[in-house]
Amino acid sequence: MTIKSATLFSMVLILAGAAARVEAGWEEGVAAFKAGNLSQAAREFQAFVEKRPDVYQGHYMLGQVLLKLKRNPEALTHLRKAYELDSGNPAIQIVLGKAYLNVGRYADAAALLGRIKTSSLPRNQQAVVHQMLAKALEQTGHSDEALVQLAKATQANPRDANLQYQYGAATLRAGDTAVAVAALERAVRLDPHDVAKQQTYAQALLKLGRRSTGSAKTQAYVKAASSARNVVAANASYDNLMLLAGAQLGAKQYDAALSTLQRAASKRSNDWLPKFYMGQAYTQKARYRSAESALKQALDKASSDKDKVTVWKQLGFVYEKQKNYEDAKGAYRQAGDRAAIARVEKNQKTEAYNRQVEIENRKLRELEAEQEKIRRELKELPGGPPPGL
Repeated sequence: MTIKSATLFSMVLILAGAAARVEAGWEEGVAAFKAGNLSQAAREFQAFVEKRPDVYQGHYMLGQVLLKLKRNPEALTHLRKAYELDSGNPAIQIVLGKAYLNVGRYADAAALLGRIKTSSLPRNQQAVVHQMLAKALEQTGHSDEALVQLAKATQANPRDANLQYQYGAATLRAGDTAVAVAALERAVRLDPHDVAKQQTYAQALLKLGRRSTGSAKTQAYVKAASSARNVVAANASYDNLMLLAGAQLGAKQYDAALSTLQRAASKRSNDWLPKFYMGQAYTQKARYRSAESALKQALDKASSDKDKVTVWKQLGFVYEKQKNYEDAKGAYRQAGDRAAIARVEKNQKTEAYNRQVEIENRKLRELEAEQEKIRRELKELPGGPPPGL
């Protein structure tokens, strides 16, 4: 979870003007900090706290600079001193919480940040506190509470695309797919050119599609395909192409999926998945011979027994659709699918019975036609038809 430093450090100069009185090193330190000369700022503020160790502003400013220099243990020492001198100051609490996070003291960070009355802060600073508290809670095993804090962060700063993305990604990991999709959709709308956001949004929509039914299912896949196309346009990697193909299959865009899978297969010729998905696409288009060919290629490339079972099952289905029952049973036997074998045998017997009934019916119709022909011929004989005709 990334926390914006710009917002966190925006409070620095608010405290800078509140020093009891200007001492040597203070103005120089502030000027160096503004100019981005952090090493100089650290020296100036160090000189200030040596002269005025009882003034919290010096420790606060020095701690800020040391944090930016990634000298975290030293920063923590001065920020803790600032907190001792003014424990009710939320600006100090926030930056001390950041220092605790930097050194991995997540429980201390959670305890400290949880005491801040966020309603008294500007909204952008509220978002920072909730975001940091979420990270601390997540790291201490309180995932549900962390999600609550992330939700509050997005409410405090709804125009922050990164916050929306973090909340969406977190809720997706937690299994709340619908909430994740909504948050990620907001993130993508706010920052449409970020490929990572588009990618995670497409993945969330695929997950939503698998869990939905009817028109909602199709709509989720169509949206996923649209987002995945943006991802592929930016980076046509194998993984991104497979993401797009999965969305296109779910959206029933079978021709588009076949084209995408061909591109994926050209990038990783030894992988079985593109050929397997091509087999599925051809099956949906009722092009069973093409499906059979693609699935046999997938079978040759599959290395694990689990993957081979998956292919054999689909191949068995393709044979079954073609009423090639013996090959279907053989494929299902390879997959260890006894239920499918039993179904094929039942369908095979039913078809054989129906075929025999049709043969008997055809013979009966032929016999009736022959009898009718005889009747007509007898009626035409001199003297009229025999009795009973």
